[in-house]
Amino acid sequence: MVPTNPPSTSPRSPAALANEAIQAYVAGRRSWSPAELRELERLRAAWWQAIREEVVKAA
Repeated sequence: MVPTNPPSTSPRSPAALANEAIQAYVAGRRSWSPAELRELERLRAAWWQAIREEVVKAA
C-alpha cells in the first residue's frame, strides 16, 4: 500500500497552485497546437512570477 499524505490545513502558495495548474494542463498531452503552447507559456510565466515573489518575501 502506498502511503498518502494527510491533506494540508495551511493554504497552498501561489507558486504551488501555479505548478498544479501546469501539471493539470500538460497531463496526458502528446502534441501541442500553437495556441496550447502559448497557454503553457502563460502558465509558466505565472509560476515564475509566483516563485520570484516568494523569494523576495523570504529575503
